[in-house]
Parts: sequence; structure tokens; C-alpha cells
Amino acid sequence: MATGTDRSRIVEASDTIEAIEECYRLGWTDGLPVVPPADYKVRAMLDGAGLSGDEPLLELRMRQRLLTAENAAASAVMAGCLPEYFPVLVTALKALDEETNVVHGFAASTSSPVPILLLNGPIRREIGINCGHGLFGPGSRANVTIGRAIRLIFINGFDARPGTLDRGTMGDVGKFSLCIGEDEESSPWEPFHVERGFDVQDSTVTIASGHAPVTVNSRHGTDAESILLSFADTMRSGAMTIGWPSEWMLVVGPEHALTLKDEGYDKASIRAFLMEHARRPVGDLKRMGMYPGEVEPGDESAIAVAARAPEDIIILAGGGSGGRYSSIINLAIFSAKTRKIEAAGA
Repeated sequence: MATGTDRSRIVEASDTIEAIEECYRLGWTDGLPVVPPADYKVRAMLDGAGLSGDEPLLELRMRQRLLTAENAAASAVMAGCLPEYFPVLVTALKALDEETNVVHGFAASTSSPVPILLLNGPIRREIGINCGHGLFGPGSRANVTIGRAIRLIFINGFDARPGTLDRGTMGDVGKFSLCIGEDEESSPWEPFHVERGFDVQDSTVTIASGHAPVTVNSRHGTDAESILLSFADTMRSGAMTIGWPSEWMLVVGPEHALTLKDEGYDKASIRAFLMEHARRPVGDLKRMGMYPGEVEPGDESAIAVAARAPEDIIILAGGGSGGRYSSIINLAIFSAKTRKIEAAGA
């Protein structure tokens, strides 16, 4: 079992290219090249969060593995993170440490759940988190490397490699990286972290479990009802019922958000609409194999609802203008955790 006093393995290499290849040989990558975790870069990462390196951050109890701050910092360097990103990772890992079963699911589950990070508050602008055009895609160092660091931490800290501990049947592209920010400045609604009781000037990270986002193509939806029906239809589809009832994250694009606002829809009324329409008979779910057992009398009239309660539907603004699109993520049964990001040394 690794302990907080164990140091990361030290490897010598003749040059940078050879160091990158050595990381491949040692199985330290996610399939893409990594930044060699030179000692001085690991130390700079730790300094960015005011840590010594010995602090325990996350435990995978079923494997008797304990991740230290030094281990996490090395993976953050390999992912391409800057030191100012590290407090985000530290906060997210501490939040995850409260959820033993979820940590094991990220490492080993056959359904391939993905760690999802949502940033709110001033930290988004301070470190350059993309909240707009292509927020789920490539191009932003902060988004991509913070999300990637989580995966490298699981690979290198817990040996969560496909076919070994990671038993994901199909895998998920979101496992490479899934970190976004809310576009608070363009949102017609209050920011998500304020809903959760934080001050608007607080910087927070929300950690959730789900799968890669599904794009809602309501391109011709010119009124609120058509947009909301497209959301509900996506949520009630067979492909999204893996954890029904579950939590959801709706990232509403600018054009959709404006239409909803203009027709008087706030978050509460959006949630009420989806609770009414994102549902289907239990009989349907059994016939598709989404629910166990044979169809029984009463299953056609028994109605399953996508979410346990309205507050289990997270609604936020994000994405770019120029297309009437939004995205939906099924967060399964894990309850998303939001934590305040403290300044280095706090």
C-alpha cells in the first residue's frame, strides 16, 4: 500500500524526447504524449497549492492505494497543467475522497463513468477556463489539462488502465478530459454555485460522475416549448437511462437560453417542465432491457421519471453563439459535490 511518506518513482532519461518515450514504456500515459514530470516542475505544482507533497488527498480503499499531493502533482505536470491550476485539482480530489464507491467506479466500473469538473466564480477567468465556443472540445489548456490530470491520477495512482483495473466495456471519450466552466456573464440565471449557497465571488469546483455530453440539436426550435421538448426527449431516450432516476447537467446554449428567458422560463419552471415530460412507462424500459425483469401487469401505467427530484437537474449556461444547440449529461446516481477552492496555503 502506498503511504503519504512514499516518494514517486525517479527515472533518468538522456533528453526530453527520450523521457517522453520512457513514460510510454512505463505505462504512465493515457495514450497521448505527456510532459516529463521533472522534479522542479512537480515542486512548482505543489507550491501552487501551498503543499509539501506528503499530504494524503485520495484513497482507493478497495485497492489499498493512497494518493499523496506529490503523486497528484506529478500527474498534473504530465497532463500539461500550470501550477495555478493545482488548487482546483486538490479541491476536487478532496471532494472525491468522501465518496468511496464513486472513486472505485471511476477506476473500474464496466459502464465507464467519467469524472466531470465544473468551475464557477473568478477562478474561471484567472486561469483561462473556456465557458463559451467549444467548451467541451479541444483548444483550452486549462479545460483540457485539468480534466486530463484526473485521468492520469487514476492511471498512475491506482493502476486504472484498460483491461487491468479499468474494466470499462466500451470506454468513454470523456475519460480523456471533461472539465468546463459556466458562462456566468452571459447567463440569464444566477450562477450554479450561488444556487448552492456560495457567494458570487467564491471560486468553486463541482465534481460529478457521468458520461460524455449529448448534443441537443434543436436548431429549428424557435419557442421555449420546442426547446424544452427536445431536452425532455433526449433525457427520456433509452441510451440515457443507465442510472434512472438520476442527476442531470443541462448546459444551455446562448440562443436557447435567450429564448427561454424571453418566454419567462427560470430554472424552477424549466425543471418542472422536464419532470413532467422526461418520463416513460416502466414497460418500455423493461422491453429495452434498461430495467430488469419481465413486463408485468401494471408496468404500462407505471411511470418512471428521469430525475429523482427537480433539484437533481443542474442547469447552467455555456457554449458559443451561432447555432441553436445545448448539451445534456447524465450524471447517474452520484450526487454532484461543490467545494470552495481555497487560495494556496489557505
